[in-house]
Amino acid sequence: MTRTRVVVLSTPSLFSEGIATRLRQHLDQVDLHVVNSQDADAVARTLAIKPDVILFEAQDGNVECACPLVDLLAAAPLVRVIRLDVGNEQVRLLTSEQKAVSEPIDLISMVLTPA
Repeated sequence: MTRTRVVVLSTPSLFSEGIATRLRQHLDQVDLHVVNSQDADAVARTLAIKPDVILFEAQDGNVECACPLVDLLAAAPLVRVIRLDVGNEQVRLLTSEQKAVSEPIDLISMVLTPA
């Protein structure tokens, strides 16, 4: 079985660590990488992983500043970018699909769903 390559792109936080912890419970299906968006080579490292999915927190303004999503999508147009918006209890797949997620397993299902 092919594992889904997932990058959690964020500044270090309890939120991103919580997401990573949940994803680690599915390592039989997920090849997990956590990339600090503040690192100078964050975009290059993310693209080198050739992720299937990139997760980031909506409230982490550093991600968009340091790692412009338009650049990531231009370099990897087939990657699924999932924007986690805890304040509004929403997950946005940046293909404009929007779903409400109330349970961690709902997020896991989005990550593991083939493009």
